[in-house]
Amino acid sequence: MPRYLNAILIMLILSGCTMFKPAPRPETPIAMPDQFTLYTEEEQGPEEWWKSFDSAELDALVQEALSGNFDLRTAWSRLKQADAAARQAGANTKPTLDYSAGAATSKQQTKPENGDSYQTNSDSFSAGLAAAYELDLWGKLDALRQSEILELQAAGEDLEAAAMTVAAEVVDSWVEILSLRNQISILQDQISMNQRMLKLQELRFVNGQADALDISQQREALAQARANLPVLQMREEQEMNALAVLLGRAGKGSLEISESTLPGLIPLPSTGIPADLLASRPDVRAAGLRLKEADWQVSAARADRLPSIALSADLNFSSTAIDLLFNNWVATLASSLTGPIFDAGYKSAEVDRAKAAAEEYLTAYAQTVAEAIQEVEESLVTEKRQSEYIALLEDQLKASRVTLKDAHLQYLNGQDNYLDYLTAWTSVQALERQLVDEQATLIKNRVTLYRTIGGDWTGKYVSRAQETKNAQANAASEPAAG
Repeated sequence: MPRYLNAILIMLILSGCTMFKPAPRPETPIAMPDQFTLYTEEEQGPEEWWKSFDSAELDALVQEALSGNFDLRTAWSRLKQADAAARQAGANTKPTLDYSAGAATSKQQTKPENGDSYQTNSDSFSAGLAAAYELDLWGKLDALRQSEILELQAAGEDLEAAAMTVAAEVVDSWVEILSLRNQISILQDQISMNQRMLKLQELRFVNGQADALDISQQREALAQARANLPVLQMREEQEMNALAVLLGRAGKGSLEISESTLPGLIPLPSTGIPADLLASRPDVRAAGLRLKEADWQVSAARADRLPSIALSADLNFSSTAIDLLFNNWVATLASSLTGPIFDAGYKSAEVDRAKAAAEEYLTAYAQTVAEAIQEVEESLVTEKRQSEYIALLEDQLKASRVTLKDAHLQYLNGQDNYLDYLTAWTSVQALERQLVDEQATLIKNRVTLYRTIGGDWTGKYVSRAQETKNAQANAASEPAAG
């Protein structure tokens, strides 16, 4: 027994001698610009930025989506799988202990050459304990554990990235619905105005103040306005159905949006500097974690090429009588050394494969960072140019209204024909609807800017939403009292 103890002690000492660990990498996978093109020093908005719209209805929609959205539920399941895999990898670094037990009854019948046959019965009982432990001499098991832990963290970042996307999509859908409702309302007013103008032209025709062409032109304008209405109504219905899916519902059903006024712009967030995206964007963090995970996989593959030592201990009990079972036992303590002699280059190829996979993750990490910077830059540029575009549209609308007023006066004074007046009126109608659509685009771009710069709100918010969802599900599954 002392020899075994000495051998075990030597092996434990050796287990801490040589470890394969990944080499450190640069903090950023690519060269980062000093700042964004349109750098802003504005104060950062609230963590739950959609609350800046000051809409209880919108807040309820976002919360429902964060707990019921299909993509988020899928991401939660993947996170649970990653957690289980990490726990399994951690269990592989520790000893295992198994038990066994059995009982058997045998009957034997014997017939001598001279005499009657007789039967003998015998019982046997057994029990045993078996322990096993692999010494992690080169850090292979620890590398695999570290790899799974990093995958677990990356899965958590995937969940947060999905939450950010879902929240932004819900707000976009809500804004689009309100925009369409405003456009429908404007169009309905325009249809009513065209109907009144048609009646006026018919009356003027009876009194000899207008001709048949004026009436035909007004009827055409009315038909054109009416033809635009079903398209806007169809888009509203489609957007409601899309919002229902975002919330995790099958069809809009009882989904109602009570608000109809297009909201104003929420405050402009602080973009920080490009390097901040490494800490604030969950998709960037996930890409970095998966690169580290791949590096640990390389370490595990390198360690797997070296010998491994396993310890085992067995304790077995056996007896023909159960009350004497633990009086008869055999104990065994063993160690084994295994290592490759010839594997046709299999494990060496595995090291090369793991290194190539790490290179792939490095490229993916760099691409994710580059695309994140691109998204912020594009959002900032769009923010500026869209604001300029809306200001010019407002100027154009003012000018068109002046033109409409002048055309109306000239027509009434007989200085111009009705077509010029109708053209000016149609231009004003189209600009009014377009301006609402472009204002909604500006609001949605502000939402996109919040999504692109990331944040840290998702962790606690998604967890809270999921806990609420689980509590509701548990309450619904409990049997009714009485």
